[in-house]
Amino acid sequence: MGKNILILILFFAPILDVAIGQNTPTVQNSPTDTTELEEVSISILPFRDKYLDATAGVFTLRGDEIRRENALVSAGLFNSVPGVFMASGALNTHRVVIRGIGSRTPYGSNRIRAYLDDIPMTSGDGISTLEDMDLLAIGNMEVLKGPSSALYGSGLGGVIRLNSPYPELAGWETTLMAEAGSYGHRRYALTGNLKMGSLALSGGYSRTSSEGFRENSNYLRNSAFMHANMFWNKHRLSLTLSLIDLHSGIPSSLNEEDFLNEPTKAGGSWGSIKGFEEYIKLLGGLKLESQLGAGLSNQLIVHGSYSDPYERRPFNILDERSGSLGFRDFMEYELQSVKLGAGLEYYFEDFQWSTYETLPNTQGDLLSDQSETRKYLNTFSYIQWRPAPFILVDAGLNLNLLSYSLTTQYRIDSTDQGGSYGYKPVLSPRVGISFKHGKHIRSYASAGHGFSAPSLEETLLPEGSVNTTLRPEQGWNLELGNRGMLLEGRLIYDLSLYSIFLDDLLVTERQSEDIFTGVNAGSAWNRGLEFMLRGKLYREKEEQDRNAEIIISYHLSKNTFRDFVDDGVNYSGMELPGIPRQILRAELNGTFRGLGLRLSQNYTGAQWMTDSNDLEYKAYTLTNLQFSWEFLPDSSPFGIELYGGIRNLFDTHYASMILINAPSFGGSAPRYYYPGKPRHIFMGIRLSIQSHSINP
Repeated sequence: MGKNILILILFFAPILDVAIGQNTPTVQNSPTDTTELEEVSISILPFRDKYLDATAGVFTLRGDEIRRENALVSAGLFNSVPGVFMASGALNTHRVVIRGIGSRTPYGSNRIRAYLDDIPMTSGDGISTLEDMDLLAIGNMEVLKGPSSALYGSGLGGVIRLNSPYPELAGWETTLMAEAGSYGHRRYALTGNLKMGSLALSGGYSRTSSEGFRENSNYLRNSAFMHANMFWNKHRLSLTLSLIDLHSGIPSSLNEEDFLNEPTKAGGSWGSIKGFEEYIKLLGGLKLESQLGAGLSNQLIVHGSYSDPYERRPFNILDERSGSLGFRDFMEYELQSVKLGAGLEYYFEDFQWSTYETLPNTQGDLLSDQSETRKYLNTFSYIQWRPAPFILVDAGLNLNLLSYSLTTQYRIDSTDQGGSYGYKPVLSPRVGISFKHGKHIRSYASAGHGFSAPSLEETLLPEGSVNTTLRPEQGWNLELGNRGMLLEGRLIYDLSLYSIFLDDLLVTERQSEDIFTGVNAGSAWNRGLEFMLRGKLYREKEEQDRNAEIIISYHLSKNTFRDFVDDGVNYSGMELPGIPRQILRAELNGTFRGLGLRLSQNYTGAQWMTDSNDLEYKAYTLTNLQFSWEFLPDSSPFGIELYGGIRNLFDTHYASMILINAPSFGGSAPRYYYPGKPRHIFMGIRLSIQSHSINP
């Protein structure tokens, strides 16, 4: 496999210059024709830069690319981004790793920032549950890779921004979808959009369910979303709402013997006690964009969230409730070749949790009742300067103030964890420069600082006190890249080289099955290469009812401990576990007179399972096949699409997620493995009705 990848890189090297991984970029209200790439802007950066001019490692996915994923959850979508790896333990258990950062989180995603439009999806504790989002609720996606705290505050790995669907054409459209597949897979959805006068509206409802291929892996998710925009002469008001109602069994991880011989069983005692999690999550926000004068504009975002998770576990039952409020205000001033921006962000979250004894089929006595409030304040400023038509320079600075308080109402062991705590202010700078050479070619270089604060679980010590000596994990990202398009827009490429130096590395130490804490254990060095190539067979004028394209993305990385001592053992020089050394994705898409074919192959390289590098999980390859038939007559408002496919075409037996440094309790074998889904099929139908006769 390694030789094939090397040949691939050498084959394309003559047309590459040195660049970063990406796909054809677009955002709402932006053109999708590749010949208009010069005009496409990205909203994940403060000044909505044109994509080619961006001085950072950014990546975008179009709405049509997201919709054709046709998946229950978004793992395949994120894994198409070079430098991003989403491991999927179950439909409700995912871990997002960006450039090797976040791999040590046991059962979720932290060390990143996630947003729906401009509304934080990341909790005050630093946890993001991106797998909750139905793909129908995503209009397009943008990823900013590497430490970027100068732009967004806490979030060492990077930023993921999901943008809501936006109706491009005046009029209205309604779509009804039904889908079924292996292992009781069912999915139903109703979506619609309207654009009329000064109003643009999109929304929908979906219901997704699965019996699962493993014991105790049933899954049910109801999702509703809405995005509305109203326009005036100098103002634009946007409303975003998202509701998720989920119930999911927890099959947990398996030891090696069960993984190889009985991958359908549930791990440990999760099956016998019928472990599960359920919750309702509500997210919403308002955004007001105003043109205040010549060159002066302002954006104000007010947002809030509520969730009430409940989880039945072998060791206890966890009942949680949380609510958050916050705002972000950003003012921008443009004067000839200079843009200036400054802003303020405040976030407050109240988090309450109780634990109860787990009894057969019921909830036992109260074990603990505690609460936490967490708040942070970001102040930030940016400058962008174009000293010449072919040079763009930008810089930013963020000051973050983070504090929290803990209250103990009751603990069965009578310990009191109450108190108010805080971290020293964190100052995060960033600077970048972009050069234009050739009509559609850009090179860039950037350096930026990032940090991530410890989560609640990492700050709590086994005896019940709080570790106030913990420091945020911090790092510097250095990056060189080149991006552009060739052959009249038929070939788009990206390549980047990055190096990230991490300090105060937070390491999870597990004391028992349900108790783990964190320590600052040293430093690490993550470096790698990201590559994306997108080629189209036909020119835009030649496409009409036919098209063929190939998309290739590749990530090569090496991540090592520079100075790492854990529990008296020195791991300096070892590679970080849980990060595949290579990831290669090749995708072929073709359409001809309404018929569509999509063939993708995904290679995930070997990865270490322990800090000591004495246990390795081998590489594996998955192949997926999809087809579609679309009938949209010009003279009729009605349309129909039939689609289906086979995932894991060759029935590869693999682990879709590895629990690194898996503990062993009571003499049982450590449970490292989450089995991946065997071969499975799906098929569906979309019916649409539309009218675009209304004038905007």
